[in-house]
Amino acid sequence: MESTVTLTLPTHVYDNYQQKAEAMNKPVNQVIEEVICASQPLPPSVDDVPEYLRDNLKALEKVNNEELRCIAESHLESTKQRKLDKLAEKRDEGRLTAKERYELDELLEEGQKLMVIKAHAWVLLKWRGEPIPTYDELRERGQKEWR
Repeated sequence: MESTVTLTLPTHVYDNYQQKAEAMNKPVNQVIEEVICASQPLPPSVDDVPEYLRDNLKALEKVNNEELRCIAESHLESTKQRKLDKLAEKRDEGRLTAKERYELDELLEEGQKLMVIKAHAWVLLKWRGEPIPTYDELRERGQKEWR
């Protein structure tokens, strides 16, 4: 048995559901129904993140689960990671040049951007019902990759 309910939603709430529905190729009323039935909130809106990240995060909503998992499990390129580690060590020792400080800042910003993108990919996978590894499982995988 079904009942009809008319909801009045704030525009920003409706827009968030509409964006998710488009990304899932579903009608907005079906997405709202699924959310209500599952009592599972929508992934967080990306409208409050810095603008330079917003388009990247919105694009993730249209990516299939396999691609999302690859993004979520991605790492900074190994050469960049080694450079970042080396520069961070020099910084801690107080031996950075101005050029190296700039390079370190750039690498740190790239790493932070990647972490936000990875976190959002995990959130989307979880929301889509995909299994998410525990912290220990991720850590173990990471250690194997770096050996």
